[in-house]
Parts: sequence; C-alpha cells; structure tokens
Amino acid sequence: MTRSDPSLRRNHLLWIGPLVVFAGFVSYYQVFARFAALRDFPWVNLPLIWVGVVLSAVGLRRAFKAGRRKVLGSIAVVFSILVAGLFHAYIFWYSYRMPGATPTTSTMALAPDFTLTDQHGMPVTLSDLRGRKAVLVFYRGHW
Repeated sequence: MTRSDPSLRRNHLLWIGPLVVFAGFVSYYQVFARFAALRDFPWVNLPLIWVGVVLSAVGLRRAFKAGRRKVLGSIAVVFSILVAGLFHAYIFWYSYRMPGATPTTSTMALAPDFTLTDQHGMPVTLSDLRGRKAVLVFYRGHW
C-alpha cells in the first residue's frame, strides 16, 4: 500500500464534527447568550451545530467506506446528535415554558396601584388606566 492510499488517510472530519458541535453548544452559554439578538434566536450557534453534525456524519460515512474506526466514529456521531438535540430542546422548548397559574395569581383581580414615568418623562398611574385595556410590559432591557 502506498502513502496516497485513501484507506490510510486520517479521517479528521470524524473528530472535527463533535468538536464543532461542542463549541457551538458551549459558546452559546458563554458568549452569545449575553446579547439579546443572539439569545432569543441563536443565529450563530444553530448553523455551527448543524455543520458539526453534518461533518460527523460525513466522517462516519468515510470511516465505513475505509473499513476503520466504526465504533469510535459511531460514538462521535451519537455524541454530536445528542448534544444537538439537547441544545434544540433547550432553545425551542424548555426556554419558552411558562409557569402555570398559582392560587395567588388566579385570585388577584386587580394589580396594586403604582406610578411610573412614560417615555416622555410624564408620570402615569395605573389607577388612571382603570376601565381601559392596558398591557403592562416589564422588560429588563439591555442598557
């Protein structure tokens, strides 16, 4: 066998794929979750994780063609798919779960009265809005 024989080449995709998936998973929580545009929908991390899963699958396919490292390759692909599934479950299901009504919240009919300033600096009291429909939005902001 010569050095250029395809069966002797290293299959780097098999190991790069899970590393890319892991980097996409960890970087979301360490870096990108700090920014609102990237926390609400992970524009960087989802493609990174998908690319990692595809690289793992291509690496596994190459391993089966070459007849080498089938067990470790299968473990790498399962790891990539598992981490990708956990990330998707957290982003699209768990983070959007809302708590159910408690006895305290279901029995309260009126919100307590308070006064805040509006965007023009004028005071607005909640009791001034009674009888009209009002939506209260408490947004922590990013400033």
